[in-house]
Amino acid sequence: MIQRFCFVKLVDDEVASRGEIAELLRAELRAAGADAVVGLPADASAARWDLSIVITAASLEAWNALARIPAMASVLDDLAARAAVVKAWTFEGA
Repeated sequence: MIQRFCFVKLVDDEVASRGEIAELLRAELRAAGADAVVGLPADASAARWDLSIVITAASLEAWNALARIPAMASVLDDLAARAAVVKAWTFEGA
């Protein structure tokens, strides 16, 4: 199992609507075929980030194939346009 973790700092103009962005992003990722969880900061330790995204895939190859699907690429491109910073890492689950 692979988990793709993304942390997003939105541009200042988008921060006020991060809840709506999270809901839209969740729906778009699922529609693109991703097993995704989208989160908002729950406490002060996470406050420097506006959104978290965890996408689970069966394998690294499955994640890479999912990332190349046009609908998925479009979702990620739209998110990048709203973001000041996106940090992402891929981990193998035990």
